[in-house]
Amino acid sequence: MATLGQSFPRASRLLTGHEFSRVFDENRRKSSTRYALLLALETQQPQSRLGLVIAKKNIRFANQRNRVKRIVREYFRCNPLSSSYDLVFLARRGLGDLSNEQIRAQLNELWRKLDKPSRVQ
Repeated sequence: MATLGQSFPRASRLLTGHEFSRVFDENRRKSSTRYALLLALETQQPQSRLGLVIAKKNIRFANQRNRVKRIVREYFRCNPLSSSYDLVFLARRGLGDLSNEQIRAQLNELWRKLDKPSRVQ
């Protein structure tokens, strides 16, 4: 059982296909590395929400997909962004082969790029 502060409540998740589609279609901010892509749509919600797209095509084994999901959710909880966003995290081929520390470094880079002030408004 998760302790307080270590859960991933429904209010922090993108739940429906419509919510995912909105981020895919209307995103204004993107951040990418060789192993992952983060799409963001700024919202008026009180907190950011996260959706994960971890395709079997890109990360073959279920245990690797689950590990990646756990690490991404943990990073999302522990590293809030300066604005409220609906985020979609897409894993690219090879992400599952990285160590936990390397995945966190990828996430750190994605968050850093996304949290930069936008040049185009």
